[in-house]
Amino acid sequence: VVVVWVMIITTCLITLVMLVIWDTNFILTCGFFTTFITIEGIFMTSLLNKIPQGGWVPFAISAVFLTVMLSWTYGRSKKTLYEAERKMSYSELQDMLSNPSLYRPPGICFFYTDLVNGIPPIIRHYIQHTNSVRKIMMVVTIRTLPIQKVQPEARLVIGKLGVDGVYRCLVQFGYKDILYSEGEADNYIASMVEKLREDAETVEEADKLETAVAEGVVFVTGRTILRANKNNKWLARFTIDRLYRFFQKNSRSAISNLGVPPENTMQVGMLYEI
Repeated sequence: VVVVWVMIITTCLITLVMLVIWDTNFILTCGFFTTFITIEGIFMTSLLNKIPQGGWVPFAISAVFLTVMLSWTYGRSKKTLYEAERKMSYSELQDMLSNPSLYRPPGICFFYTDLVNGIPPIIRHYIQHTNSVRKIMMVVTIRTLPIQKVQPEARLVIGKLGVDGVYRCLVQFGYKDILYSEGEADNYIASMVEKLREDAETVEEADKLETAVAEGVVFVTGRTILRANKNNKWLARFTIDRLYRFFQKNSRSAISNLGVPPENTMQVGMLYEI
């Protein structure tokens, strides 16, 4: 039973790869899927009587893994939706940075977020509770693309966010790319600054970026905790408050792939009520 189901799952996954990654002709993909799923389906029907005799065990194990995957996906989707609905506007950020009581120490600050578009709410939270932010801000998002490798020239996608001194950087990896190791943060910082200098509109802006790096670099990461609203159904509350929170505590952040030095890292906690 297990072997046949492995064959069926393999056929389904290869079909998905053919459509999404290899971009194979749709008719050829359908022919491949129909042929193999028919053969494997015949084998499967002949083994159904084995399920009560012990074939249920792999199904139970699969159910556990399916619960883990669905809980993680549900929690991540809720987190992304929360941040997208509460992201900052450019005008709001400009008003906060223009506040005369806001302390602007020299240097550059890297804010890490999963939000690809817009300004994450963690920046609002940080400024409101510290009343300070570096003169140069860089919002960094790490994204893994469904391709083997990303070309070096396409690794960093950098641009301005419409506010003076605020930039956006998208760090892209393929699933076979060699990531930065610990202690190599200076490499990608230099790459970001170099790319920004190339795109700088004036010499003064380019020199300002170079000076900011020399004056000090700090990395700000968000430690978000999800809590289900009491109005949600019991299953949603259990998934968010128990399952997803447990998986989140024991997961490895994508930021660790960049080899950020702990001594220059600040973690900001924020509670999301879903």
